[in-house]
Amino acid sequence: LQFITLDIFLQNYFARIWILNDDLSTTNKLIDSADFDPGALGRVLDRICKLSKEIIQLDEILGYLLEALQIMEIPPEPPEQAGRSLYERLEISGMRNQLIRRTTDIKKNIDASQRYLDVLRERAKVAADGKMVQLSETVEQNTRQMCDLQVSNLDTVHALHIMHIIFAGVIAFDVLDRITGDWTVLDTTWMTDFVNTLIRENMLVWFSISLFAWIISAVLVRKLFTLLQWRNRGMTKIKVCINRRIFLGKLRALLKNKVKAHEERRCDGGKDIMKVTYDEIDPKEWGGIRPTVTLEYDERNMFLLNLTLNYNRRLAKKNVVLNAAELKEKIICDLESIGLYDNRDDYAPIALAVEKRNTIARTMQENESATS
Repeated sequence: LQFITLDIFLQNYFARIWILNDDLSTTNKLIDSADFDPGALGRVLDRICKLSKEIIQLDEILGYLLEALQIMEIPPEPPEQAGRSLYERLEISGMRNQLIRRTTDIKKNIDASQRYLDVLRERAKVAADGKMVQLSETVEQNTRQMCDLQVSNLDTVHALHIMHIIFAGVIAFDVLDRITGDWTVLDTTWMTDFVNTLIRENMLVWFSISLFAWIISAVLVRKLFTLLQWRNRGMTKIKVCINRRIFLGKLRALLKNKVKAHEERRCDGGKDIMKVTYDEIDPKEWGGIRPTVTLEYDERNMFLLNLTLNYNRRLAKKNVVLNAAELKEKIICDLESIGLYDNRDDYAPIALAVEKRNTIARTMQENESATS
């Protein structure tokens, strides 16, 4: 009876190993999708941890089986003829050897699964390193662009500052030219004393007045420039990493009703990255100022990757201006209200056996609690 029970247990053990091998093969396929699925790599690492735990448990159970086979003793052959006939028919002496050979085969399968898991770890590490290399290249490229733009911006700022002063002087002198020109009131009789006193009799008085007018114009232009610069710096920028599957048709319908300001497409291997920038239509919903929204999504694989929102809080009405948390909540709710996200679990068919069992157990508990 002990050998028969152990034989049934080994049959179930073999079935569990085949399930484990299927989970390993599915994980291997999931690694291939890490190039276009932003959430695949995290799921792969989680599955590898769970599979490693299962292999360790199966290896421990195998050790217990081998220990049990060593402890089990073959009963002696009975002296009666009927007992000897039943003893030979049950093949008790050969059953122990068969079970030992089966456990040896199981040991080989466990070792093969462990090596397969090591290969998956290496593949996952290579995929993660590849993403880090891409990230490093992107950061390096952006850093070069930022450095170039910084140098260019500094030169532009200095040039604009000088241009502001010169332009203010030109405006001041043009205004004075309108006053001192041939068609001005300076040739009239009642302006004769003014002209003789400030222009003809005193050499530097009108020149000083011109310089003073220049300074006043420069200060006013500078204050206007500072005010515009202060208003433009009141920008609240929110960037949200989404990485969720979407319904592409609903996203296109959303963008169709928006005023698109910029659209960019980048083809990268198995991905078609689209970056669309648009302005919201109704400023009343956003505190009196229309924010600029940028959606970055994978058109081919239907994933919404990132969302960026730019909102100038200094241009909004003070009593209804939105803060960063409110802006994030509003834009996320707007996307969810149109049913943009595909909430179907794409990984449910390839879930691990332990995950399927946990799901079934939770469903049974929920049903029992609902009925009670």
